[in-house]
Amino acid sequence: MLVRKRQLAAKIEGTEGTAETLTAAEAKFLVYNPKVAHEIEMFTRDPVRSSFSGMGKIAGKRPAGLSFRLELRGSGTKTTDPAWITLLKGCGFESNVLKSINIGAITGGPFQHGETITGGTSAGKGRVIFNTATGATKVYYVVISGVLQTGEVLTGGISAATSTSSGAPVTEGQEYRPISTNVSSLTLGCYEDGVLKLIKGARGNVKFGFKSGEPVMLDFSFQGVEAGITDVALLTAISHETQKPPSLLSATLLLDAYAARIGEMNISVNNTLAARDDINDSRGLLSFQITDRNISGELNPEMVTVATYDFFTKFFGNTDITLALNAGAATGNMFKFYSPRLQITKINDEDREGLQLAKCSFDLNGSVNGEDEFSFVQL
Repeated sequence: MLVRKRQLAAKIEGTEGTAETLTAAEAKFLVYNPKVAHEIEMFTRDPVRSSFSGMGKIAGKRPAGLSFRLELRGSGTKTTDPAWITLLKGCGFESNVLKSINIGAITGGPFQHGETITGGTSAGKGRVIFNTATGATKVYYVVISGVLQTGEVLTGGISAATSTSSGAPVTEGQEYRPISTNVSSLTLGCYEDGVLKLIKGARGNVKFGFKSGEPVMLDFSFQGVEAGITDVALLTAISHETQKPPSLLSATLLLDAYAARIGEMNISVNNTLAARDDINDSRGLLSFQITDRNISGELNPEMVTVATYDFFTKFFGNTDITLALNAGAATGNMFKFYSPRLQITKINDEDREGLQLAKCSFDLNGSVNGEDEFSFVQL
């Protein structure tokens, strides 16, 4: 059996903890180093008696883990989710249609990322994507209800900013953001050159890795319930996506308005995964549930003078920093990552071949209303 001959399939479960049937349609992923780990709980039988000899253990609950990497690449059509959306949903994300509408000058702005804008005439509502200050020609949003229309005053629900719209709404692409409720559970299958290792009731974590000159990489780590190990041939006639992933070249990274020079950055969702015990299940578990998250990361900008960008005052002052990163240039295969509340939590004095770095650890925080600490869009 050859390690290189492996496939990954994933499907959202109709009933949590009930394994779905997997086919080639659910196996479009091109992944790196998929590995399954069975961490079966073994009950030790060690009653007192006249001998020190051990007695056989008893297998108990049967959790299973699956980890792998894949490249961040678009579907090729900006309004169509790539195949990896299934995996992202199992990590507590949702997908939404991204809209925009042209606007004039903004009074009292900016419109704030995550706040609701309301049309004064249509009463349509949208959730703002990206802080949008006066001078911007359009505001990006996700529809909440109704349809915004031309010539009406848009008002921000938190900022109270206003601007007059012009033209009809335009579909721009897809938006992805973490959520706290109704997170999908997955059935995952790792096909290993003749053997299928099946996992049900799975949810997981994802880390976004950014490195200069390379594609953005998504590192997934799932926990679920072992659901069978059987002899199954590799799937055939899989329609893999053909888009090549964009590299981080000619990318734009801004901390506030400062174009920081970095070599690497990572963003980890850090979901807390809790096992749902179930003595009625033959494996002792129903599924794994996401019960919390703490989005954090690191980046390694070159150190600069305080006048150029004052990392330490922002660190000491608990200052919110806007993070914006663009990657790719082709329609349907370009992305923008955005967070309005990056908070530096640590700065290490490091170097890269003699260049001084300000290696920053950070958290991505949300507002009081939540669900707005981090978004990225496919355009």
